[in-house]
Amino acid sequence: MIIARTATSITFLGTSTATPDVGSDTASFLINHSILVDTGWNVVSNLRNLGVQPSDLKYVLFTHFHHDHYLSLPSLLYFLLSRKKLGEVTFIGPQAELEFVIKQALSFLQVERFWPGVELPKLIPLTPGQSYEAEEFKFTTCPTLHPVEGVCYRFWDKVTGKEFSFAGDSAYYEPIIEHVRGTSLLIHEASLGPVEADPEKNAFLHSGAIDAGKVASQAEVGQLMLVHGPLAKAEESVRAAQEVFTGHVLWPIEGKTYEV
Repeated sequence: MIIARTATSITFLGTSTATPDVGSDTASFLINHSILVDTGWNVVSNLRNLGVQPSDLKYVLFTHFHHDHYLSLPSLLYFLLSRKKLGEVTFIGPQAELEFVIKQALSFLQVERFWPGVELPKLIPLTPGQSYEAEEFKFTTCPTLHPVEGVCYRFWDKVTGKEFSFAGDSAYYEPIIEHVRGTSLLIHEASLGPVEADPEKNAFLHSGAIDAGKVASQAEVGQLMLVHGPLAKAEESVRAAQEVFTGHVLWPIEGKTYEV
């Protein structure tokens, strides 16, 4: 049954960089209190500290499989196993590694030994460019520019009619611009802080705030949220992005819920 909502909510569990600032977590957020995007380092504690039970999750989406984006996956799986909820959650992410990472995490937990016969989660491996539709939402994807396979999501909330996009980790990449065009919000990384990436010195294929601002400007999105960067440079990064994007720019506050 679809529960009526008047707004699409995004709750930020973390906005910090790959090795997060003390007291923070790397980029991760919750959509409508039931759809988790990446797990960060401490997802179970992050959710419970906000009064959200991890067992209430319906979907877990991964942007890509670098360690900081799935590091606390085993603790999440353990919580779901202990509540007999594992089979009720659907995990979605890049095809290249989704099944491998989930299976490795379950092996680490010794599932066959301690929970023989348990119902396993549903896995939806995505090739960048594929779409997925559920009762309350639909999203389309495009590839990102990063050392491992990643997907940029364009998310449509079918209940509210709101659309927003989140790019995961990526260097400046023109296919993302076309994919997110016109959405009300773009969540984009700014790992390099208040700069524009130098292609000659960007082996890890990340973006600076100016790169994120250029994507937002060229895609004509409504507003830009910067994540996945050094929190000490958050304000400076916002100002840098505002130099190239005239829409609203902010670095979201961890633990706060925003409405699209």
